[in-house]
Amino acid sequence: MITDWLMVAITAVYVVATIFICRANIKSADATREQVAEAKRQYEEEHRAYISYEFIYERRAFYGMRFTNHGRRVATNVQVLLKQEFIDSLPPNSSFRSSLLTLKEREFTLGIGQSYDIYFGGNEFSSNSNKQPIEGTIVYSDAQKTYSETFYIDFEKYAAIFTVDSDADALVDVLKKQHKELTAIKRELQQIRLKLASVQTAEEGAKEE
Repeated sequence: MITDWLMVAITAVYVVATIFICRANIKSADATREQVAEAKRQYEEEHRAYISYEFIYERRAFYGMRFTNHGRRVATNVQVLLKQEFIDSLPPNSSFRSSLLTLKEREFTLGIGQSYDIYFGGNEFSSNSNKQPIEGTIVYSDAQKTYSETFYIDFEKYAAIFTVDSDADALVDVLKKQHKELTAIKRELQQIRLKLASVQTAEEGAKEE
């Protein structure tokens, strides 16, 4: 009789232990699935097209925006959709405004590391008191999904833009100075050549007499 009760007790212990083991296995499986899902999400987030934007002042003459694909996939069906309020704030006779009005109808592709620039105007853009914040949406796709991201730049609150000469600008200035000096030397040599020719002609004329 005691043996029977002992067997029942041992069986009960095994049943309870099995239940706990099953529950632990289920929790472990759920945690593994969550880890796999999170790893997949992180992989897709890291291996996607990702277009960033920046305000640019190109060649110290043109204001605009640059859209660059910093992701790891090609961005296709890219569209830049500017808010109409911003476009309307540009001068009506501006060629830049005419170009921006048709921007929403364009679709293009950005490879990895490639950029696309749009321009709002020349130096008169900064002095336009009627301009609105640069606002809009950029829509693009890759092999995984389609993305829609907004951008907003308030030019009046933007950091001051200083026209600092780059190394390339300094090199151009040096080349311009050298060209000017060489042109002056060439002109002087031509004048000397003309004087020598004039003297030679005079000497030959004196010999003939």
